[in-house]
Amino acid sequence: MNSVLSEILNTGETKTASGNGTVKIRHHIPPSEGEFLQRLVRDLDPTISLEVGLAFGISALYICDALNIRNGTQHITIDAYQQHWEGGTGIANLCRAGYGDIVRLIEEQSYRALSELERSGLRVDFAFIDGWHIFDFGLVDFFFIDRMLNVGGVVAFDDADWPAIRKVCRFVKTNLAYSVVGTDGSDSPKHRLLQHLLRPIPSRILRLFHRILRPEIVEPNERIGLRGRCIAFRKDADDSRPGDYWVDF
Repeated sequence: MNSVLSEILNTGETKTASGNGTVKIRHHIPPSEGEFLQRLVRDLDPTISLEVGLAFGISALYICDALNIRNGTQHITIDAYQQHWEGGTGIANLCRAGYGDIVRLIEEQSYRALSELERSGLRVDFAFIDGWHIFDFGLVDFFFIDRMLNVGGVVAFDDADWPAIRKVCRFVKTNLAYSVVGTDGSDSPKHRLLQHLLRPIPSRILRLFHRILRPEIVEPNERIGLRGRCIAFRKDADDSRPGDYWVDF
């Protein structure tokens, strides 16, 4: 583990961008999720990785720490509000950790930045989505990433136990050629209770009521592999849906 990340985890604080002070860390992924991301990255061995949301740079430090840095290695991170995080502490942490040469920060709204990257012809192998946690924003982030992600690549969603992000994950799993390749293992008490109540009911019984029950009841999240705070999907094929394709999610 790089020394910058280790110090942050040990103290719960980070140096400000100027290096003249410290600030307490807030709004960051827990170590269990960071280690999960590192396992994904090491197994995948990406050349180009991409991240929506930088903040203090914790997830980026985990990701960069796991990269096999070689010719062409690049980690692109998008954060329109990076200067609001104590004047750019996230990118400063990445530079302090020695990753300044491989990191590209785009300080722009993700829907604008991603559309421009897609238009440029960029291809990526790994992506981590931790942006604005509203359904349409999360879906738009995924839409552009899907168009750039190589077949066999992996995209992971942070805060996948939030209702809006879990709904995006359901769309990915039910409507597109993606398979769940792992989760960080955690889940909210609400989700655990629902899965516990539905587990004894056979799927064939639930499907009989598909016209009146919510999709999450007919096909519970647990049965399609959706559980945990962080869910990772592998892209199994490029999109080949006909124009009228639809699966309720």
